Amino acid sequence: MSIFSYTAKDRTGDSRTGTVDARSMEIATSLLRNQGLFVVSISEKREGIIDQVIHLRGVPTSDVVAFTRQFSTMISAGLPVARALEVLGSQSSNKAFQRIIQDVLRYVEGGASLSSALARYPNVFSPTYVSLVGAGETSGKLDEILNRLAETLEEERELSSKFKGALIYPAIVMIAMVGVFIILMVFVVPKLADMYRSLNVPLPMITTLMINLSDFMVNNILIMFILVVGGIIGLRLFLKTPTGRDMVTEIVFRAPVFGKINKQKDMVSFARTLSLLISAAIPIVEALEIVADVVRHRGLREATLEAVKQVEKGNSLSGYFKQNERFPPLIGQMASVGEETGQMDQVLSRVGSYYAGEVDHLVKGLSSALEPIILVLLGGMVGFLIISIITPIYKITNAL
Repeated sequence: MSIFSYTAKDRTGDSRTGTVDARSMEIATSLLRNQGLFVVSISEKREGIIDQVIHLRGVPTSDVVAFTRQFSTMISAGLPVARALEVLGSQSSNKAFQRIIQDVLRYVEGGASLSSALARYPNVFSPTYVSLVGAGETSGKLDEILNRLAETLEEERELSSKFKGALIYPAIVMIAMVGVFIILMVFVVPKLADMYRSLNVPLPMITTLMINLSDFMVNNILIMFILVVGGIIGLRLFLKTPTGRDMVTEIVFRAPVFGKINKQKDMVSFARTLSLLISAAIPIVEALEIVADVVRHRGLREATLEAVKQVEKGNSLSGYFKQNERFPPLIGQMASVGEETGQMDQVLSRVGSYYAGEVDHLVKGLSSALEPIILVLLGGMVGFLIISIITPIYKITNAL
C-alpha cells in the first residue's frame, strides 16, 4: 500500500492533517470521506532515505521462489488473483518486495493484467517469468504454470547455491592472503625499512620495490581507500552495461576450471527455459527471443537469435542446432527427437536435467581443482616476501 498525506476539514470546519494508507488516491479520499472529512488536498508521501536504502537491498531469488510457490497454491485453491496478492504482500518480510507486490496489486485492481503489472519490475520478474504468467492468463492454467515456474526457479537456485558454496573456501583463502599482505606492508615492512636504512646497506631491487610499495600504502591510506572504493563502484557500473557484462562473461567463460562450469550452466538455462516456454504454448519464435535474453554468453545469445531467423524461414530448429557449433551435439539430436515425437518441451527438460547433473559433478570437484592454483599463488606471495626480507638480512650478516 501507499501512504498519502492529506489536509482536510471536519464537520465543524476545523483543519486536520495526517496520513492514510491506501492502494490508490481514490481509495484514500473515499476513506477520509467516510470519516466525515472534506479533503482539501491529498498527495502520495515520498519515500524517505530509509525506504530508499531498503529498496537498494533488492529482492533475493529465494523470496521470488517462495512468492511463486505460494501464489500458485492460492490460485489452485480458487482464491482471486487480487486477494492472493493482498495476502502475499502482507506476509512478505522483505520490505522492498512487499512494496512491489502491493504496487502490482494496485495495477491489477486498476484493470491491468497480472503479466503487465509484473513487467514493470524487470529486475525482480524476468522476461521469461512475465511471458509465462501471460500465457497462464490466456490459457486459464495460471496455477499450473506458476507451479512449474516455481520448480524451475528452485532448481536454478539450488544449482547456484552449490556453485557459490564451492567458492567459499577459495574466497576465504584469497581474502586471508590479501589481509596478511596488507598487514605486512603496513606494519612489518616499515620497521624493517628503518633498520635497513640505519645500517646503510645496499638493498636488492626486489626489496627496494617492496619498501617503496609499503611507503606508498602507509603514506597514502586515504588515496588507497578512494582507489579501492572507486574501483569497486566503477566496476559495478561497468558490469551493468552490455559491453561490461559481455567482456566479463567472455573472460569467465575462457577461464580454466570456471569456463566449463559456466558453459554448462548456460546450456541448463537454455534448455530449461525453452522447455518451460514451449510447454506454456508460447510460439517458438517468441520463446527463442526470450531465451536469448536468458543466456549469458554473447556467442550463444547470437546463435539463439539466428535460430529465430532460421525458424521464420521455415527451416528445422534441430537442423540448425546440429549445424551450429555453439550448440553441443546432444541439443541437436534431442531436439530432432522432440520434433519427431511432438514432445519438444519434455525432451528439452530432460536435456536441462542432464546438463544440471554435469554442472553438479563439476562443482563438487571445484575446490579440488582450485587447490593447485591457490597453492601457486600462496607460494608466490610467500616466496616474494621471503626473498625480499631474507636477502638483505643475509647480506648484512656477511658484511659483519
